[in-house]
Amino acid sequence: MQRFRKPDGNCLHCTRPANRHHPVGPITVTASEPDDCGEIWTHEFCQRECFAHWAAARGGGDFVAGGVS
Repeated sequence: MQRFRKPDGNCLHCTRPANRHHPVGPITVTASEPDDCGEIWTHEFCQRECFAHWAAARGGGDFVAGGVS
């Protein structure tokens, strides 16, 4: 399980600088869960592929690059 931390300017997935693809990044995602008693988590990603890997893992799957034919 991945440890979450306060945003530090680095991508949560690849740990490179989140603004390395400026002006596209950083991509900032804010999330909360009912069991967290209102705690809000903020995550930064450098590009959409890193976000896709994170989102797929949170959903129990794997991100596969490419399209559906």
